[in-house]
Amino acid sequence: MRFVHLISLLFIAACNSHSTAQTFELTPLKCNSKYNDFAAITYSDGIIFCSDRPNNIAIQYLDAENNTPTKLYIADNPNKGSARLFTASITTKMNEGPGCFNANLDQFYYTGTICSPEDKRVRHLGIFISELNGNEWTSPKSFEYNSPDSAYSIAHPTLSHDGKTLYFTSDMDGGFGSKDLYKCELTSSGWGKPENLGAAINTKHAEIFPFITQDGKQMYFASARDSGTGLDIYKSEWINGKWQAPVKLEEPINSDRDDFAFVINPDATTGYITSNRNGKNDELYSFNLNYPLFEGCPPAELPTFCYLFEELNIVPNDSMPMTFEWEFGDGTTGGGLTAEHCYEAFGEYHIGLNVYDSRTKAKFARVSEVDISIEKSPFPFITSADTSMVAQAIKFTPEGTDIENFNIENYYWDFGDGSRDIGHDVAHTYQEPGIYTVQIGLIGKLADSGVEEKRCATKKITVGTASQIAALSNSTEDDEPQESVLHNDMIFNDNDSIQKLTYAPDSSIYYVQFKESAVPIPLEDEYFDNVIYEITERYEAKDTLYKYSVGNTNNVGELLKMQKDLKENGYEAALIRQEKTEEFNNTTTRKWWFMPDSINSAVNNHINKFSDIRFNLNAYQIQPESFDKLSYVAQILLQEPSFTLRIMAHTDSVGTAENNLKLSQSRAQAVVDFLANKGISKDRLIAEGYGENVPIASNADELGRSKNRRVSFEVINNLGPLDKPKRSK
Repeated sequence: MRFVHLISLLFIAACNSHSTAQTFELTPLKCNSKYNDFAAITYSDGIIFCSDRPNNIAIQYLDAENNTPTKLYIADNPNKGSARLFTASITTKMNEGPGCFNANLDQFYYTGTICSPEDKRVRHLGIFISELNGNEWTSPKSFEYNSPDSAYSIAHPTLSHDGKTLYFTSDMDGGFGSKDLYKCELTSSGWGKPENLGAAINTKHAEIFPFITQDGKQMYFASARDSGTGLDIYKSEWINGKWQAPVKLEEPINSDRDDFAFVINPDATTGYITSNRNGKNDELYSFNLNYPLFEGCPPAELPTFCYLFEELNIVPNDSMPMTFEWEFGDGTTGGGLTAEHCYEAFGEYHIGLNVYDSRTKAKFARVSEVDISIEKSPFPFITSADTSMVAQAIKFTPEGTDIENFNIENYYWDFGDGSRDIGHDVAHTYQEPGIYTVQIGLIGKLADSGVEEKRCATKKITVGTASQIAALSNSTEDDEPQESVLHNDMIFNDNDSIQKLTYAPDSSIYYVQFKESAVPIPLEDEYFDNVIYEITERYEAKDTLYKYSVGNTNNVGELLKMQKDLKENGYEAALIRQEKTEEFNNTTTRKWWFMPDSINSAVNNHINKFSDIRFNLNAYQIQPESFDKLSYVAQILLQEPSFTLRIMAHTDSVGTAENNLKLSQSRAQAVVDFLANKGISKDRLIAEGYGENVPIASNADELGRSKNRRVSFEVINNLGPLDKPKRSK
């Protein structure tokens, strides 16, 4: 397989969002040859690609496996057979490609060979930059982080749309595996130092051929990781300031052969991949995203479970000893002419208002009656933020969709700005302010007949600058509720004076209450073992009860899954409730995440994978090779502000016990100082030096002494911002 040679050239690989086969249509390009053609990128109306086909260069150096070098070719029309060398100014006897252009198409970053003129064997690669001067490309300049001593290679550049971030592949020291993905940020003084994209992206296997989308929020790359068959194409989303766990694309993008060099055009529906699925050589394929048409889509609405019942035709008379009680039709009751009630399930309910003699408890009459039906919606729901700032990623999910007798096979998203995506959970970033109509489309089959059907729904998203969003939010405090910033704002009135519960985000809060107790429950009590959400404890003096809940949101729809999870885990009393925000906050005593011992152990086991910190001999200066490990630990602490880290340093028995104790304390403190420089408060860091006092192996030989020279971590979970006792369970 020729690709093995190419990866030895473009890094030796260990060859070994969600979309479906009905989604993409792949077509081999006419400009393919019987040789290896790969890594196409769009250029003008054609493509630039790599190939090892014969050319008119008389003398060419071979690589370490006696393979001919690759060159960059241009095909003005990739669906015709002709292609020519891209430009003479960057064509050498060595390897060129793959590459990428900046947004203006006047800078070209590409992979090229680094070797001395005397060395006829190709061994290392670097990135080179050529600029368009008139109609000619200039002689290339070497990227400043190319290895000066051929100690490592960097290759496969891809540039962000704004030209400020360069992504690439490298086998430089300090990575997670054979080849990792890195980035450099452009500053006023040039390119910053390479940064590894971290464990969320990189594995012990090769990650190569990265491609960043125009909005900078999606990255595609190829990897030979365990879950694939040879090289496969993966996709990661940039959400909340970090890359998410990559998802392997399905057929036909990936096959049982090597698939790599995925490039998607700005239209988000067309692009190119490379594959050797023909069983012979690498070939270029174009793909087209077949997006189905959805019409007549209604606004997305969750079924309403919470209602306000109000009898408007009765005027209370203090001289009449009357009391009023609602029967809600589900076995529960509520007093007063006005009552709020949330139902737990779909169904038909008959509601009535009864009048009683407050002294004798005798029933006078039933003065109001009405039937309501809570049914599953035949349309999908869209769970997302209602407002967002420009250039800020919004996550969209169909959470809450529950269509009777309908098996969903595919999810299609149209973001209202010309962009589309496919998958259960997606993210999108808007570049301009405005009100956008987001559409979700489903394709599935009726469970009883197998007939294929489409279902769809829409939701409006308000996007603006920070000041616009702030002004919009402030306007709801004193003004009438605005449709663009309200959830569930459809009002239902009929002659029986029942209306759907309405609320404004700034005045009411919804939550799932699952426990009441006359005494506070200890924070470490195993009663909370199966609660996977942040818990709020409130004390209501009027009831002299401690109340425990999760959720705390303005959107009732977000609580349905929480309520279901709690009930399935044994918390049968879980009910969705409403409270005025001010009252809820005033009665809150504490918030915390319950962390059982099993999870606490898992966290500590994970973070101790990065405790192999190296120091200079008989000194406490941390060696640079440990910086990445500690940076990862810092990321964990930044993401989990409730964590305190205990840093324990140990030595072997060589030297005096007093000196060893001082050295270990200094080393633990050096770790504290490093993490503090990464933004971690020193209040959350505990340095403890134990010297030679806690060995884990014999100090009689070097093997045992090397094990005793160590640093270990312990995560201490602080239980919340209002009280922070340390767990001692």
